[in-house]
Amino acid sequence: PRGDETGLDGQRGDAPFILHEDGLGWMYVPKGLQDGPLPTHYEPLESPVRNPLYSRDTNPVVNWFTRNENRFAPPGDPRFPYVLTTYRLTEHHTGGGMSRFLSHLSELQPEMFVEISPELAAKLKIDNSDYVCIVSLRGAIEARALVSRRIQPVKLNGKTVHQVAIPFHFGAAGPLRGNAANNLVAISGEPNVTIMESKALVCNIIPGRLPRGPAFLDWLERNAPQAGQPPNLHPEQPPPGAPTGGRFSRSHGREGKT
Repeated sequence: PRGDETGLDGQRGDAPFILHEDGLGWMYVPKGLQDGPLPTHYEPLESPVRNPLYSRDTNPVVNWFTRNENRFAPPGDPRFPYVLTTYRLTEHHTGGGMSRFLSHLSELQPEMFVEISPELAAKLKIDNSDYVCIVSLRGAIEARALVSRRIQPVKLNGKTVHQVAIPFHFGAAGPLRGNAANNLVAISGEPNVTIMESKALVCNIIPGRLPRGPAFLDWLERNAPQAGQPPNLHPEQPPPGAPTGGRFSRSHGREGKT
């Protein structure tokens, strides 16, 4: 460009950020960014520890989407001592709605599982391929145990914290079925693009099969006592009906709009 052009004509074709008006990257932005601009640390909405940097644990503009069935455990909740994450499998795609209908892929990854460390397996007296239940404040699922050295405990504030991991490709439809990871995950939204926080939450692992029917609710009350009732909630979670955080309302629109 010569310097007297306007609009896109004024941008170099090799500018690094061509969707910005000036073609340049922005640190202090005039629009769009809900938090920042400088990086900092907040704990996930569910965490086994408190935030060591600030008096607040979570991002102050996160979208909680508070409902009675969408509750978050407080930091260090003894009911849910383990960190849970989710991941993908090579053999399946997204939620599995396509790949679980294909027999050759289903044979390669035929069943829902939870990957746990040998240390946690020994602590809970779980053998490889045993049935276990994974429970969070939102619900519970059943899976086979995969005892693996890929998953390792970590030291946090001088305390050993165990991690577990599950794939998110299973569900109730198709010839290959399994409990869905989303039964455990809370509904939340990162403040800029509203991506849910499915990579970091807390849970408990209980050996054995998950009861069916009315017995499931009794089991859930025993293993997650008073789930979703104060004071067993995250202290920073807004009450039902309150704005979800940041600049979004419960209807996913801007505050004051729907």
